Amino acid sequence: MKKGVYLFILVAFVLLLLGCSSQTGFGLVGEKERIYSNILSEYYLIGEAYLENKKYQKAIEYYTKALSHPDLSESARYKIAYSYALSENWEKAKSCYEELLAKDPDNSELEKSLAYVYARQGDLAHASAMYRRLVEKNPYDQSLLENFITVLIAGNYLEEAELALQQLTENFPDNTVAEKFEEKLSKAWESQEGKNLSLEETQDEVIPSDEKTTITENAAM
Repeated sequence: MKKGVYLFILVAFVLLLLGCSSQTGFGLVGEKERIYSNILSEYYLIGEAYLENKKYQKAIEYYTKALSHPDLSESARYKIAYSYALSENWEKAKSCYEELLAKDPDNSELEKSLAYVYARQGDLAHASAMYRRLVEKNPYDQSLLENFITVLIAGNYLEEAELALQQLTENFPDNTVAEKFEEKLSKAWESQEGKNLSLEETQDEVIPSDEKTTITENAAM
């Protein structure tokens, strides 16, 4: 059965349930709650179908409808965050993942997701801090280490990137991307040295020599 047809049947079924519930009046004790729970479950399944079809906004809409289901609410909240991330709505994804993590602070998978979102937003300080904690807890997670190194290089935290790359090669000697990281690090060091040289030349032009030491000392204090 094609995905589109399946999705249509799910929607039609939910509408049928809604129509029947309004006509019957729910005469049996607990029947109303049971049917309402079934409707919420169908909303969740519709969200799943939309997610599979990469219709992220529609998926979010139906996952949101399913939030009242006592057994599906947490999963629906996660899927909402995931859908925002897949649609590259990083601000919404960040807000959702932060809310989930506040309720489940020891969940490493949520931390990984939030760290990735921070990185995609360009918030490399927060991303590197989260990846650092994750790597300390999971030193043998190869993809985690690779993401950490990527963020460190992008954030110009080159000395720490060198140490993380050393950890990667020691823990995973058959790693196939270490060489690429080495090349990126080499270019990053060259770029940083070039900027430092350019800054020194600028200082020579605009800052009297007797003031340079004062500026350096103040910066270090």
